Amino acid sequence: MKIFAVIPCFNVGSSVIKLINKTLPHVDKIIIIDDCCPRNTGEKVNKFFKKNNKVVVLLNKKNLGVGGAVKRGYLYSLKIGCNYVVKLDGDGQMDPKHIPKFQKIARIKNADYVKGNRFFKSKEIFKMPVIRFLGNIGISYLGKLSTGLWHIFDFSNGYTFIKSDVLKKINFKNVKNNYFFETDILFQLGIIKAKVFDLNIPARYTKVQSNLSVLKVTHYFFLYNLINFFKRLVR
Repeated sequence: MKIFAVIPCFNVGSSVIKLINKTLPHVDKIIIIDDCCPRNTGEKVNKFFKKNNKVVVLLNKKNLGVGGAVKRGYLYSLKIGCNYVVKLDGDGQMDPKHIPKFQKIARIKNADYVKGNRFFKSKEIFKMPVIRFLGNIGISYLGKLSTGLWHIFDFSNGYTFIKSDVLKKINFKNVKNNYFFETDILFQLGIIKAKVFDLNIPARYTKVQSNLSVLKVTHYFFLYNLINFFKRLVR
């Protein structure tokens, strides 16, 4: 079984080196997508891992947004051949040590897609800023409504594990390039009746500031969820 890791990077810098080193033991290849990072992440990764053929760096000529960067990583993974793709964010808030747990659930439950959920048991979730905490709850309920996936939560969680056969069925032209990407993927998975599961992942926070601001995305999350809800109704 070949497992690739896709890590989009923007405003990350050399801090991603530590994440890559922690991820390497759990995957067959790591694909770093430098989304026109102002801190030249791709260049630093290439320099540090120049003799390691398990690390590949893709440099975007223009900023595509986190969703656009991940889509490029997904398509590259499919092109060179893999069985599963795990997606982690470059800020280090997703601990690679949980990758075997994703793999186990995918195997035991024959899951097509497994995603992290920080809201199950983790006490660390209460370290999240109040506005972001409440925003994530609101986003999750909107996501349930638009996707019809009532059994999952924490829709903005980007720690995900997807089967390549299912990835091939997704029309990426219909998936947003911005932070709505995660929910849009779930909407597409709902349409094709994919087997989607949550996995309890403790919340983890690092010194690297997240690029996601709940206040900045709330308006378009509401709009896009509403659009997807009506799309689902008329199918």
